[in-house]
Amino acid sequence: MIAFWVICALLVLAALAFVLPPLLRRGVTDPHRDALHKAHHDGVLNEAEYAAKLAALGPADHAAVLPAARRTALALVLLIPPLAVGLYQKLGDTRVFDPAVQSVTSVMQDAQRAGLPPMEQAIAGLVERLAQSPDDMQGWLLLGRAYRSMERFDDARDALARALALAPDSPDILVESAEIRTLATPSRRFESEALALLRQALTIAPDHQRGLWLLGIAQFQAGDTDKARDTWNRLLDTLPADSPMRDTLRQRIDEIHNQMTPDSAPESPATTGKDASSAPRLSVHVVLAPELAERVSPDDVLFVFARAAEGSRAPLAIQRLRAGDLPLSLTLDDSHAMVPQMNLSSAAQIVVGARISRSGTAQAQPGDLETLSAPLPNSHQATITLTIDQIVP
Repeated sequence: MIAFWVICALLVLAALAFVLPPLLRRGVTDPHRDALHKAHHDGVLNEAEYAAKLAALGPADHAAVLPAARRTALALVLLIPPLAVGLYQKLGDTRVFDPAVQSVTSVMQDAQRAGLPPMEQAIAGLVERLAQSPDDMQGWLLLGRAYRSMERFDDARDALARALALAPDSPDILVESAEIRTLATPSRRFESEALALLRQALTIAPDHQRGLWLLGIAQFQAGDTDKARDTWNRLLDTLPADSPMRDTLRQRIDEIHNQMTPDSAPESPATTGKDASSAPRLSVHVVLAPELAERVSPDDVLFVFARAAEGSRAPLAIQRLRAGDLPLSLTLDDSHAMVPQMNLSSAAQIVVGARISRSGTAQAQPGDLETLSAPLPNSHQATITLTIDQIVP
């Protein structure tokens, strides 16, 4: 930083060196002497004539011309340095000389040279910045949301855990942490830790709308439809009369009201409101390509899922199984949805896939084995055969 200001001072002096000498020379200009100088230069006067005529003019009269020039020069000397500093303070940014900022910039440049996408470059810079400032709660929150947008749910969970450690009483971060913990689980269902975070958030902010919505989902997943309905009725009371969410929420509540409990009905169309006979039901047969058999351990996790052919890649139905059970046959229907309103019935065209994950996470990782079907209608009746024959790059 000191070196920067020294360089700035030298640049200001250089600028003054350009401005001041011509100004002072203009201050002592005398037309008679200028004429003699020109005549001597052009050879009209020889050296003796030039000296005699110059002596005849007498001493140069500086008094009439120097004060104005001096005042102008003094004003420039006094004004230019503080003006330059003020403009830099207003328009510049001294943080570029901060070693931490330089480190972040270097990391982002390395990521760019490596050909990473812009989001990956930004994440690399943010990770480096947080390494320099680990107490930056907003930075951890931003990093978690960036990871979530890329469906890197495990990384998002860890980043939000850091944010929560710095702001343990923030209902927003508590709710967001509960949601991302659920997305990071293979089943995408609310487990005890995520549910505890939701309840803590609602203790602090009883009318937290996102918290109430997710708590209702958790209760629905657990089969406690009465509590889910009560929770969503609480949420309905918090919404403004003109909220576009009211109609959707009422529909969910009505569907729960009309739906039989899982104990009394072996199969239910979940939240679609359709008869069980018309709800989507996909028969899937999964096999492993022989050439990949040596890459698979019996305890590796097998995910069989269906997602919308367009739009979100979140599964509409998913089952977690053992790779050691291959080949196998199974059924995917609305009962395998992660959340009630995102099921097979909600997408006309779907893609069915199977993935073997050594890490046990639902998000695809390099080295995982997978296969995806072509787009199919959700009413597809024939058995869908999936051969796992691809390696995730």
